[in-house]
Amino acid sequence: MFPKVIYKPVLFYIIIFLIGSFFVSDIYVWGKHDRSCWFTWSNFISNFGIENIYKFKIDYPPLVTYLLWVITQFNPTPERLFLNIFHTKYIVLFFEIISIYFAYLVLYAKKIKYALFLPLLILFNVSFWYNNLLFGQMDGIYSGFAFISLALVYFKKPSLSIVFYVLCFNFKFQGIIFLPLLSLLYFNEFKTYTFKKIIYSLLPGIILQILLLLPFILIGDLKLAINSCTESLGRYPIMSMGAYNFWYIIFKKAHEINDYIGIFRFSYNSYGLMLFFGLSGLTLLPLSLNFLNIGKRYLKKIDLSFENILLVSILIILFFFFFNTQMHARYSHPLIIFSGVLSILKKDYLKFSLVSIAVFLNMEGASKIFKGNIVEYELLIFQPWFVALIFLTILLLYMLDYIKVIKAHLSFKSIH
Repeated sequence: MFPKVIYKPVLFYIIIFLIGSFFVSDIYVWGKHDRSCWFTWSNFISNFGIENIYKFKIDYPPLVTYLLWVITQFNPTPERLFLNIFHTKYIVLFFEIISIYFAYLVLYAKKIKYALFLPLLILFNVSFWYNNLLFGQMDGIYSGFAFISLALVYFKKPSLSIVFYVLCFNFKFQGIIFLPLLSLLYFNEFKTYTFKKIIYSLLPGIILQILLLLPFILIGDLKLAINSCTESLGRYPIMSMGAYNFWYIIFKKAHEINDYIGIFRFSYNSYGLMLFFGLSGLTLLPLSLNFLNIGKRYLKKIDLSFENILLVSILIILFFFFFNTQMHARYSHPLIIFSGVLSILKKDYLKFSLVSIAVFLNMEGASKIFKGNIVEYELLIFQPWFVALIFLTILLLYMLDYIKVIKAHLSFKSIH
C-alpha cells in the first residue's frame, strides 16, 4: 500500500536539498572530457535545437539531452554555459534527494523507527555524494529511478513503476540490467489483471517513451537516437576503465589490456558477459519458477518482501560491475542506495559499511580528487587488487544471504 503523502517529511527533504545546494562546488576537478562533452552538446542544443543533437553523434540516451536542454534555458550564451555547466550537479542532487525520500517511504511503510532520519545514513555517506558533488557525474539519477521503480512495484503501483523505469533506461543504458527483475515482478502483478487493465497499466510508460523520442522521430533521427545506445557498447575495449573488479584480481594492470584478447577461443569480454548473464540468470531462476508455477512441489512460494527484492537487485548490480570488462568506477554507484536501505531494514550494517568503503576507495583511487594530483596511490587500501577483494567479499556475503533465502523455501517432502 502506497503511504499517504505527509507534508512534514516532504518539507524536511526539501530543506536538505536547499542546504545541500550551498555545498555544490562550481568547479570540476576531474572528468574534463565529460565536462567538455556536456558543454559542447549543450551549446549545440542551444544553437540547433534538441531534435538535431543526435546528428552530433552523442552516445547518451535521450533523457540526458533533455537535462542539458534545461541547462541551456538558464544559460543562453556559450560564455554562461561554460561557466555554469556545473548546474548539472543541482539537478542530480535534486533527483538523489527524491530517491532518498522514497527510501523514507519504504521505511515508513515498514514501520521502521526513525524512518525519517535513517535514510540520511545513505545521503550523508561520502561514497553516495562523491560521484555527483566531487566527481561531477550523473549516475545518481538513473540509480534513483531504478530504486523508485522497484519501490513502486512493492507499493503495488506497477504503472508508475514502469514510468520510472522508462526514465531510468532513457537516462543511462546501464539501467537495462534491472529489466529482467522488473519484468518478472510486473508479470507476477499482471497475471491477475484483465487484458484491458494490463493495457491501461502499460499505456503511461509507452506514451512517455514515445514522447521522449518524438523530437527525433519527427526529424527522422530515430535510428540515430537508438544507435546512441547500441554503438556505445564496446567503444572502449579495455579490461577495466577504472572499476576495481574481478579483472584486477587476475591482472595487475587491467586498464592496459585489450578485452578482445582471451584464451580458449573466447575473449575476456565474452567471459565477463557469460559470468554476468549466467550468475544473474541463476539468481532470477527461483523467482521465475515461482511466478510460472514450475517446480512448486520442491520450491515453496518465495516471499516477495522488499528485502528480498533489494537483495536480488544488489546481486545483479554486483555481477554487472564485478565481472564485466569495460566498467567505470562509477558503475558501482547504485549499490549505495540499494545496500543502504537493505541494511536499515535488516539492521545489518556490516555489508553496507563494506560497500561504502569499497565504492569510495574505488572512486577516489581512480580519480584521486582528495589526493589532488594524478600520481597513483601507494597506500595498500587504494590498490586495485585490494579493493577488488573487498568487492569479492561483499559479493560472497550477499550470495550467502540469498542462498539462505532459497534454502528456506526448498521443500523435499514430495521427492519420495
